[in-house]
Amino acid sequence: MHTSVTSDTRLGMWIWWIALSWADKPLPDLGPELARVEWARLDLQLTQGCQLAPLLGVVTCQDGVVDKVVARIDAFSRAVVRDAGLEYLAGLAYRYDGRRGRARRRYEAAVALDPTYDAAWYDLGELHLVGGRLDEAEAAFAKVAELVADGEKAWVGPWRLAEVAASRGDAEAFETHIKAALQDGFTFRSIAGLPNWKAFYADPRLRDTFDKLLTVYATPEVRNSLR
Repeated sequence: MHTSVTSDTRLGMWIWWIALSWADKPLPDLGPELARVEWARLDLQLTQGCQLAPLLGVVTCQDGVVDKVVARIDAFSRAVVRDAGLEYLAGLAYRYDGRRGRARRRYEAAVALDPTYDAAWYDLGELHLVGGRLDEAEAAFAKVAELVADGEKAWVGPWRLAEVAASRGDAEAFETHIKAALQDGFTFRSIAGLPNWKAFYADPRLRDTFDKLLTVYATPEVRNSLR
């Protein structure tokens, strides 16, 4: 017996197949997209509320700006999703405000959520270096060197590793990292006259190696700026 299929039946079957095809598809994860929108909004709020004071070499923020930004990040994390970018932004806010301990913890949270977050590794390494935690600084900057191995910023990781080596008075490691940085685009002009590099140049453990590098790779003006 032949059974005809009406247009209504075909429509019903089509809807049924569509329903089946989507039944096992997860809903799109809106958390990361919402986090990006929130990051842009809070980054603008932080940028507008904090300014660099060139003469002091520090960032000054309007009263309450940092705490408001961090409170919003924490509220978003509880209500929506924890996000590496927002944790990094909280760390940056605390760093602007001089609260280095809190900044460090937020940077650590950022790299725990996203181990490839090179900016968070960089800032974390800088805090460790400033705090004299050289082993931790070395590990963080080694991650930067690994993650940013190509492109115009590839020299940044080796350069900061050279600073760690110089802080230890390790001339051999200092030379190795500086040469790697030079191959990736570093120039001694970028550190001309910097106080910490003046201190490195004054270190008798580094002087011979430093002089050799400056003779080959730097101008007399750069060399004089470090004396």
